[in-house]
Amino acid sequence: MSTAPATSAGLFTTTRRVKWGECDPAGVVYTPRFTDYVVEAFHEFLGFMLDGPLQQKLVEHDLGTPAKAVSLVFHKSLWPEQTLRLVVFVSGIRTRSFDIAIRAEDDGGTAIFDASFSAVCIHHAERRSRAIPPALHIRLAEYATRHPCGLSSIEERTGP
Repeated sequence: MSTAPATSAGLFTTTRRVKWGECDPAGVVYTPRFTDYVVEAFHEFLGFMLDGPLQQKLVEHDLGTPAKAVSLVFHKSLWPEQTLRLVVFVSGIRTRSFDIAIRAEDDGGTAIFDASFSAVCIHHAERRSRAIPPALHIRLAEYATRHPCGLSSIEERTGP
């Protein structure tokens, strides 16, 4: 991401500017870059939830968070040099995994894409499943309560 994350009344938001190198010669953003935007926002949000530098906090909590699932629904094109605002919500918490939803908007607040990202918790070194660390579970639950997702699921938006 190109700018520091911010919170508006505690709502996690991060911004970035689309680089020309992320686009083809016609100025269309390469599709895989959207997943990069989602993963980058997830990592920034996780650092925010763990209250510190992400890599340091992952080691402290013996935590890895590989992706279980990623889904995207596109609403509008992105262009080089366009600013993208990503707003993060917690959309589900289970014992060993959790979901976030991301709304990407342009400067005018128009939706560009919606995404869902599911992370499973593992022991960092051993690469085996584990429960969400208690401190993270509490922060995720508090955040979800303060900021209800309000985004329908990917399945509801795309239909059968």
